[in-house]
Amino acid sequence: MKKSIGDSNFIEKSMAYSSITNSKMIRAGIIVASGRINKNIHYDSLLTLATAVELIHTYSLIHDDLPSMDDDDFRRGKQSSHIKFGEANAILTGDALQALAYEVICDDTKLNSDNKIEAIKLISNACGKNGMVLGQHLDIESESKDLNIKDIDNIYSLKTGRLIECSVMLGQINNNDDKIKKILYSFGKKIGLAFQITDDILEATSDQNTLGKNNNSDLKNNKSTYIKVTGLKEAKSKSHELSFSAIKSLDELKMTETNMLIELAKYISYREK
Repeated sequence: MKKSIGDSNFIEKSMAYSSITNSKMIRAGIIVASGRINKNIHYDSLLTLATAVELIHTYSLIHDDLPSMDDDDFRRGKQSSHIKFGEANAILTGDALQALAYEVICDDTKLNSDNKIEAIKLISNACGKNGMVLGQHLDIESESKDLNIKDIDNIYSLKTGRLIECSVMLGQINNNDDKIKKILYSFGKKIGLAFQITDDILEATSDQNTLGKNNNSDLKNNKSTYIKVTGLKEAKSKSHELSFSAIKSLDELKMTETNMLIELAKYISYREK
């Protein structure tokens, strides 16, 4: 990632500040784990796709933290981009990271043109007007409103779940086995929702130093969350249920190569930061 970003100007330094830092890199891990099942993709291309998704994810975090959105000043254990470099530069940095994600895919030498189009389509669809961006919009619009679980599920599935689903499916680029892809798509939807519910749990039970980010954002912005609607115990139960169901769905594949996906599903639901 460092080589792709470079270090020749202010924006590249800002991009590296937010990208090349302490991060769980769960989405990257999911791509590689999914790719272990797929015999039709080169490992180097899995790393390309993992890099692209982490660039997209970092861009989304930079924009999420902006004063006009969640207004958070702490991310990945240090100052948010807009605090460090200014609001306008944070916006430009996010824009540049998004553009670089697609450039990295285009430069991959082991993906053919159809593979690249498929990858770009998966990411753009997951992140655009009917995906992450819509989820972020609905999240902002929901502030100070009492939502039901169905509405919350929809927001979570869009703003967080779609990129996680996408990560699972990116590992299946050039795989024509529809049965495997259908099972993995279902797996991705479940762990995507579990991830965001666990974020709610951690925000309510952990602290800023452990999480590496603000732990009072939802409370400050008066958002409806699983904790607020169902309580802590039920939120934990839901996250664990989703993780278990996702893991169970992989049984149908009868493949030892699913082990890494299973461990990631457990981690997503039971993590501590």
